[in-house]
Amino acid sequence: MPNPAEPQSALAKQLTLAAMSLGYGVVQLDVTIVNTALNSIGSALGGGVSELQWVVSTYTITFAAFILTAGALGDRLGAKKIFMAGFAVFTAASLACALSPDAVILIAARAAQGVGAAILVPNSLALLNHAYPNDKQRGRAVAMWAAGASLALTAGPFVGGGLIALVGWRSIFLV
Repeated sequence: MPNPAEPQSALAKQLTLAAMSLGYGVVQLDVTIVNTALNSIGSALGGGVSELQWVVSTYTITFAAFILTAGALGDRLGAKKIFMAGFAVFTAASLACALSPDAVILIAARAAQGVGAAILVPNSLALLNHAYPNDKQRGRAVAMWAAGASLALTAGPFVGGGLIALVGWRSIFLV
């Protein structure tokens, strides 16, 4: 990670913003995209209403439970290193979700996805803070980061519906 006192090029700042926004956007997309697939998941995996509720809720619960710890871990070990580890956890968990043979494995994989998401979000914000030391620029960058995540959150049902119709429910975890 570059020294925060050293100025970064405009391109480096834009790439950092794009990468952090992508990370946060994927986290938000996974909050709502699954809702459109519940009927298909229930049919394919045989889970009842209770299991389907856990498929949705487990992600959010683990995200909320680990976000503060993940932020503190980034402060201690370095936000970039922890962000990259979080992206790896999130990606592996997403693949596990797509390959889940039953509802129990899907619920466990969603829990791992939530942990990965909890690692990504606070550390992406910390990395934006390092990339944009100027208050005004940082304010704009954080606004764009949040706007992108809001767009992803609202796009989830639309994107999910399209993927389910074209490819199947497992594809929503491979976005």
